[in-house]
Amino acid sequence: MHRTSKHPGGLFAGLALASCLLAAQPAAAAPVTTLSEATAQAFPLVSAASVTGPQRFGDGVTYTATTLAGVPTSSRFGSTRSFTFASAGTGTNWGGAEPYAAFGLTDGIMNFTFDAPVAGVLAEFVWSSALDKSFTMSAYGASGQLLERLSFSATDPAYSKGFYGFERAANDISRFEVQGYYFGARNLSTYTADAAAAVPEPATWAMMILGFGLAGSALRRRRSLGLLAA
Repeated sequence: MHRTSKHPGGLFAGLALASCLLAAQPAAAAPVTTLSEATAQAFPLVSAASVTGPQRFGDGVTYTATTLAGVPTSSRFGSTRSFTFASAGTGTNWGGAEPYAAFGLTDGIMNFTFDAPVAGVLAEFVWSSALDKSFTMSAYGASGQLLERLSFSATDPAYSKGFYGFERAANDISRFEVQGYYFGARNLSTYTADAAAAVPEPATWAMMILGFGLAGSALRRRRSLGLLAA
């Protein structure tokens, strides 16, 4: 008796679908509060009270500020003037030292885009805890895919003002996005991994293992069909 598979492409279609599902999920890595071998990306000193439009600085970094709808808007950038972020207590005052970027009494998004993708990014943040707003940090790849995300309430006591960021095994972070209300950022730094020493992400390992397993199953199935045909 001669038997043939009804759906010879089904196995490979399933493999492709499984790979897409795995690739679509951001890696479940915790945010970092320190970054080893980091390179400081110092904000330039800007005398204007606020700026609008892209601002290039550091080693190929571009800063942009937008509304939640993605419309370019003004923000403080490169300022060292006194700026107080309100809280339930006395608040936090920045100014007179490291240049910072900040939004006042408004919701906004800061984007830091890198000419060359990096493996890690870290910055010092402060936000107003006077209102129960959310604070979100995200890392995106070159094609706009979400790689990492951290989001929490601005009044959540589990998160104190300070350094936050992401670190990955490969240089795949092309954009670092920060969204919040009445917040500031300063002391940005990045980390570039040695490409030769990069270790595949867990999702990549999973796809490889799944591929090997399905390829082995296909080979065994073909051999079995060959024996039946004989």
